[in-house]
Amino acid sequence: MSKLTKFSSKDIISDLPRSIHDLILTKLPIRDAVRTSVLSSKWRYQWKTMTELVYDDKSLCLRDDKNVAEKEFVDFIMRFLMLHDGPILKFKLSASYLKESTEIYQWLLVISMKDIKELVLNVPGHKWKWDYPGLSIPRIIFTFQKLNRLMLSAFTVKPPVEFQGYPCLKYLELHGVTITLKVIENLISGCPLLEMFKFCNMDKLALTIRAPNLKHLIVEGNFEDLYLKDTPLVVAMSICFYPLAWRGDILRKVPVTYDYLKSIEIGNMDYEDLDKVVYVLHLLLQSPNLQELQISGRDEAPDPPHYRTADFDIWERQCPADFTFKHLRTAKLSHIITKHDMEFVKFVLGRSPLLEVISISLDAEYGEALEPVNEVLRFRRASPGVEMRFVQGSSRCY
Repeated sequence: MSKLTKFSSKDIISDLPRSIHDLILTKLPIRDAVRTSVLSSKWRYQWKTMTELVYDDKSLCLRDDKNVAEKEFVDFIMRFLMLHDGPILKFKLSASYLKESTEIYQWLLVISMKDIKELVLNVPGHKWKWDYPGLSIPRIIFTFQKLNRLMLSAFTVKPPVEFQGYPCLKYLELHGVTITLKVIENLISGCPLLEMFKFCNMDKLALTIRAPNLKHLIVEGNFEDLYLKDTPLVVAMSICFYPLAWRGDILRKVPVTYDYLKSIEIGNMDYEDLDKVVYVLHLLLQSPNLQELQISGRDEAPDPPHYRTADFDIWERQCPADFTFKHLRTAKLSHIITKHDMEFVKFVLGRSPLLEVISISLDAEYGEALEPVNEVLRFRRASPGVEMRFVQGSSRCY
């Protein structure tokens, strides 16, 4: 019994390697990480050397008065940073309470001397909305030359004239930011190592992307066009159309073949919108090694339609007679409703000789779905062994 008692009283957690302690601290809300100081002498100051700092609304003390809660939150972050000792590799701030950028500037000033590698700033504030300018991003952020990941949400982004870009940045995400076309294009081209770019924006931009090392592209919004001028290494592309815009035909003007592009995902596709159909068609034609295709149809048709309507046979008529999806293995087509939608299903089945699985989601009740299912089963299949899966419901725009 004495041996059992001795074993039970041993502080196993405190004797774990320092790297495990650091991992444990990163999994806790930051206030709880600080509270581990009371566990034992070995834990007392370990929070001071945490390399990943995450401040969000969970870090707030519960207060009925939001102004008091905000002040305590701001004071807590500043005290923590001033007592911190060592590098800070990741700093994430996601708090709806903050309405001023003064405090953020002070925090960024501290971490500017900490070899920051990853920065996430999401401070929408209680008045934020798509057409409401966000807080101005502190200019000191443009001096963080060692960043390899940057995510900004709900800020107004305006770099100083002397800003040349981020030489080490590989991941860039901008969500709901207020930014000009020139700034975003210069920002992208100023990141020579950029591998992933995610952009969600409501402004009608004709965006040109020059990123020779880009591999993953995710865009969502009301763009007028997306001009992929220098992106030869793109492996995966995800585009979510919004109901308006996308009026351009820039892809037809670009003699580019995306040899590395393996996966294409399109959200909120309208098979009756001529401009969107032509955009997607030429993207498919320029992707000879495509292996995965996922397209989700529109949520609802505009009333009245604001676009030029595509003909039913446009996919076959505009496509070269000898074109096939030579490497397409899987296809997922969601939210199939109209005859225009069904024509695209027919096009994919008839042009994919190596297709292994196609999943088709029909927006219809069980009894009503029987007829379109039978219609699809009658379509010619270039791949005789293709597995056809029919699903009720649909995948919406992400």
